[in-house]
Amino acid sequence: MSRTTHRRTAAVVAAAAAALLAFTGTASAGAPLSGAEATIAVGARNAAPVVSPDGAKAYVAVTEAGNISTVKAVDTQTGAVTGRLVLGTLQWGTHPALSADGSRLYVLDGQRLSVVDTATLTLRATLTLPDQPRPAGWAAGSTSGLAFSPDGATLYVSQSGPTAYRQNGQSRIVAFATAQQAFTTSVQIPAPYVGAPAARPGTGDVYVGSSQGVVHVAQAATAPVVAGTVQGSASNLDYSLAFTPDGKRLFGLADLGSGNSTVIDPATDTVTRTFHAAGSGDSLANPQVSADGTRLYVADTNYGTSSTSVLALDTATGAQVAADGARDLDEESLTGLALGPDGNTFYVGGTVGTTANLQIVAH
Repeated sequence: MSRTTHRRTAAVVAAAAAALLAFTGTASAGAPLSGAEATIAVGARNAAPVVSPDGAKAYVAVTEAGNISTVKAVDTQTGAVTGRLVLGTLQWGTHPALSADGSRLYVLDGQRLSVVDTATLTLRATLTLPDQPRPAGWAAGSTSGLAFSPDGATLYVSQSGPTAYRQNGQSRIVAFATAQQAFTTSVQIPAPYVGAPAARPGTGDVYVGSSQGVVHVAQAATAPVVAGTVQGSASNLDYSLAFTPDGKRLFGLADLGSGNSTVIDPATDTVTRTFHAAGSGDSLANPQVSADGTRLYVADTNYGTSSTSVLALDTATGAQVAADGARDLDEESLTGLALGPDGNTFYVGGTVGTTANLQIVAH
């Protein structure tokens, strides 16, 4: 199916869904809405989207002019920005995570974790990460991502090690109890730099890409412990991770611009395959796996040509499936990617010039 046909089909589906929503006041149960294709200006940079379980709303963590960190609510049917919440002055870089029921949005920005009520788009709490153990005069490490445990009871925060001039300490994973809204425990990672964490479906064990390889953090009876580092994963610097829904495969994206990807068997913590997902000049990020586990979607920025795409890869072979991806997007660089709950809509965060966009694309 051509991109034109995809767009026309998406427009028909979106219009029908919008008409149903207007008539009944609710979306059809079990049939999340597809987003209507659009490019929506939401700020200045760092746009990172997540999507509500019914597909009706997208929430974009974004930086506005003046270095102001905000959340924008976007109607996925009309493209209208329906709400704005200021979180404060940007500390480092924003990373959003939405609870499974869509009622709470968590935004990590430097050492600050904001808890947002999505029904009213109001701030419920602002919490500061527990101080990172470090020598006097050292700066706390940058935070790099969030991941929910399978039951939603715990939110994991990854943080690189503290720094001083030409010196780095160990990074860590910090656990946050969502019911108590409190940080509870942490575990040190034997590497100075880490990417975003990923929790394994079923077990709840946490994996994180690091400068020393992909590290496995097991959920022990009393506190999480480092179970080991996946051998053969260090050469790619696989900082971006995504599990298949059954938890049987873990995909890691290289941070070297090599285009390589790693497939890990979490049952044995071994690399089973390395495949070349894109060209050596491409920067890959924000991996998403389809609900049926057959596709790996990846945000792809080629800084040499200022071209951006969402790549679709066959999870069994690593081969690109061009018909399921989206090329020639409107942005010069990509900063976020969410797969809509309908399975057929991409929500892409990116920047062109001094404008950050949310681009909604059918595939």
